[in-house]
Amino acid sequence: MPWKISDHNMLQKSAILICCLSLCLLAACKQQPKVIVPPVPPLPVEIAKEKAPLGKREVRLDINLTRQPDKHKLRNVRSQSMPTGARISYPAGADILRFLEYDEEVITLPKMQTNRDFKIILLTRDQNPPKTIKGYSNVTYELMNSGLPGGVILLDSFFGTLEKDGTLSSTMLIPTDRSDVFKRVQAEISPRKLKFKKVIRTNVLPDSEHHYVIRFLGKKGMTILFEIRYLEGGSRPKVIHRQTVEIPLGTPVIEINGHRFKVHTATTEFIDIERLS
Repeated sequence: MPWKISDHNMLQKSAILICCLSLCLLAACKQQPKVIVPPVPPLPVEIAKEKAPLGKREVRLDINLTRQPDKHKLRNVRSQSMPTGARISYPAGADILRFLEYDEEVITLPKMQTNRDFKIILLTRDQNPPKTIKGYSNVTYELMNSGLPGGVILLDSFFGTLEKDGTLSSTMLIPTDRSDVFKRVQAEISPRKLKFKKVIRTNVLPDSEHHYVIRFLGKKGMTILFEIRYLEGGSRPKVIHRQTVEIPLGTPVIEINGHRFKVHTATTEFIDIERLS
């Protein structure tokens, strides 16, 4: 005869099973170890000082002291004082032709210079008398990279801020005991409108310079005397060699240093000469 289980017995057994499972889960939860979060240690004094909020009139700037010079493209310099085909009279001792040809690179240095002397007085309450520095036009000042549009320049022990046109602002930056943090201080500047310009240097490329001057010295007997001066140094040349050239009077066409000339008149006092090439 088959077994018959009533619905009432089934419900009793299900309730007992659910109760047992709940007790097991509760016991397992109670046996798990507790998670303990250790306290966060305080920051070191130096790091805490660096991360402290900025004080009144303080600003954070990354001023780079290792800015490299900027090299611009090459500049070709060509110049001749007497053009081909010209006929000019020159007195004795005058240069009749200055020939200049060289290539140079233009280098903008990370320095600035002003065209006049100046004085700066820092308006601070903690210094009596106020700090005063004097600047001079023949001194160059370091230009620094910073987050400011016009950049900053190093003046004594603090930094001066510049406008975009190079005018020195009345706001100076004084270093604090925190790196990259500076205190803004107002200053009196004399003269008021003081402008700084970038310092530019040129470098003549080797073997590109051909620079010489042909000078008429005068007439000596039946001879016309010329002098060729060879120079080097670009825009600030110096004489490295001199050569005297003697031309017989009456020569229809003369040649000096590769240039052809026609002498119309030559005396001890002047020469009437035409450049042919």
